[in-house]
Amino acid sequence: MKLQSFIQDPAFKKKFVLEKLLCHYLNKTRTELWIDADQEIPEDIAEKVREDYRAYEEDEKPLEYLLGYVEFFWTKFYVNENTLVPRPETEYMISAVTEHVQEMENNKKILLDIWTWCWVLWCSVLLQNKESFDEVFLVDISEEALKVAEKNYNNLIWDGYNTRFLKSNLCSFLENEQELIKDRDIILVANLPYIPNKTFEDNAPSNVQKWEPKVAFVWWDDWLDLYRVMFKQLKELTKEINSISMFLEMMTWQVDILREEFWEYMEFEEVKTFHFNIRIVKANFKKS
Repeated sequence: MKLQSFIQDPAFKKKFVLEKLLCHYLNKTRTELWIDADQEIPEDIAEKVREDYRAYEEDEKPLEYLLGYVEFFWTKFYVNENTLVPRPETEYMISAVTEHVQEMENNKKILLDIWTWCWVLWCSVLLQNKESFDEVFLVDISEEALKVAEKNYNNLIWDGYNTRFLKSNLCSFLENEQELIKDRDIILVANLPYIPNKTFEDNAPSNVQKWEPKVAFVWWDDWLDLYRVMFKQLKELTKEINSISMFLEMMTWQVDILREEFWEYMEFEEVKTFHFNIRIVKANFKKS
């Protein structure tokens, strides 16, 4: 079958999805699909496209998982069912971090990505701030997600950093790195699960609930518990480091809860607003 006939087949109602799959398997741009409209499409590729299109339509499998990558912040990242699909609000986090880093003194900093998932956040930050960091820690609870993060790192970041991929309970690994972090400036990003279970079940699209790792969105009954644990872990280390700036994502009312609980030794500043209920927050420990 010719490419033009395949694209015009009325069985494929979502032409954008069809074209993305064809571009992927034929290694063509969208423009090239139409330039080469009279080209015969190999049957094995035609069958693979039909199979993936069916999975998208009937099984609600995200297009990003079918392609094996997502185009985010002008960069192609590998993803699979063990990782999140990056959201638009993540771009706000990257912008907030970059603005902060560029305002700091021009010394080498330590970068911590806690629960990295596929390392979209810090890969983007490093690509925009190549001279700002020397030590990088990529931390997750999922070994499979760390494998994808390492693949993205090796594909996009070539040299210049001492980088470690760690499976760890949040920031507990820093207990063994006190000499390294002593008198240093640390930038931390943590996209921890913060969505209440009922909110997730009532509002998350069915394809998200069906395919993406729920643990990346929801953490048991108390959706702020991980933040509490992480803050307590870091507080024990504040005497060793020069400064630590944390960039977090959460709902507006959750910021108020954390402010009330940690007001004695922490400050929370809402630096970016994605929509009426999601905030990018910068958190710091108060100087003693």
